Parts: sequence; C-alpha cells; structure tokens
Amino acid sequence: MELYGKKALLDNIDSIEKVDLLNNNRQIIEMLKQKNIKYSFNPKKFVELDKALNHQGIIAYSKNKQIFKTIDEYLKVHADNSLIVILDSILDPRNFGSILRSCEAFGIDCVIYKKDNQAQIDEFVIKTSQGAINNLNLIKVINLSQTLDKLKESGFWIYSSVLNEKSKNYQKIDYDSKSVLVIGSEENGVSKNLIDKSDFLIKIPMCGKTQSLNVSVACGILLSNIRK
Repeated sequence: MELYGKKALLDNIDSIEKVDLLNNNRQIIEMLKQKNIKYSFNPKKFVELDKALNHQGIIAYSKNKQIFKTIDEYLKVHADNSLIVILDSILDPRNFGSILRSCEAFGIDCVIYKKDNQAQIDEFVIKTSQGAINNLNLIKVINLSQTLDKLKESGFWIYSSVLNEKSKNYQKIDYDSKSVLVIGSEENGVSKNLIDKSDFLIKIPMCGKTQSLNVSVACGILLSNIRK
C-alpha cells in the first residue's frame, strides 16, 4: 500500500516497510534511520504521479493489514458486537478517503463498498485517508442489496442516512451492538432498494439555512454519535 506525504508516513510509521524520497530531507531520513526503515531516492517514481497529488516528496510503502476479502469471511469471525459502514456509490475519491479516515478514527470494524459505480481506491483516496485505509477491513462487493440481506440474516440492524420525512433525529435512536450504517452518494443519497431494507432512517437536523452537509462530514458526525 502506497502512502503519500509526511503526515501519512508519521501516522503509520510502525507499519512502514520502505520509503521513496524525492530529495534529501534530513529530518525524515534521520527518523527512518532510527526506525531502521529502508529508504531510497527515486525521482522517476514521482514523475509518474498526478500533479494534483500533494506527495511532499515522500512515498511510503506500508504493510496491508486487511484480513477479510468477503463478507462471509468477516461474519465467521465477527458474529457479535460489530459496527459496519456501507457506502452506496460514493463517487468523489476525496470524499471516499475522508470517510475512510473517519471510519478508522472511530474504530469501525468493516467498510463495505461497491465494485461498480463507486470511487475505487487510488492515490487520491489513499492520500485523503492519511493512511487510515491501511488499518481498515475493506470489502468490495458486487451487490449491496444482497450484502444487506446477509447482514440482516446474521442479526444486524440497518441504519440508513436519509433526508426525508420518515427519517428520525440521529441522536434519538438507540443503536444495536450489531449495527450497519449506510451512507449514500453525494447526489442521489441511499438507493431505494437499500432504504426498503433498512430498519431505521436517520438524519442530522439542520439549524441554519444549509439543507445538508458534505457526505464525509455527515458520516463523521453519525459515527461519533453511534460510538457514544
């Protein structure tokens, strides 16, 4: 797993295997030597990167801690007390990365996202997540509806973030120890077939003139409340 920039390096220093540097950063080099982490100067590697990516002259290679490749593997181990986040068509890579960062910060056990019609893991997602992506169980699925069916059969309760008249204040809901939070796309929200399978529809009431929050911000607020 490639991580970009100084902060991602520092946040994941204990899992870093090696580092590519653009130039002679004495502070970083001294730290890498203290940690016995291999490093090399590799300018050609940085030429290949998107110019919009703020890599700060650092590419760190981290061990991938992902354990489960399928939801069935996950459920065999995590039968009780699990908080899962399902992402329904998050299209902006930066929103995807920010959501993953929040999920890691609040100790989410698993993040499930779609194979198609969904931002995939690329350098922008990795950069925005600040390396948090390396500490999450990420499971890619073909069909979210079927995945929800499996989770419901395993005793999970489904809470979907939806802005409509049937939704309840997110702070007035009692969340089960086996919970799934569904977050919808930036434009269309949670798809109807997933709403129909939900046990609760929740929303964040707005006090100002703004009708809604950025999807990654809303996800962080909801996760913080659930974890309380």
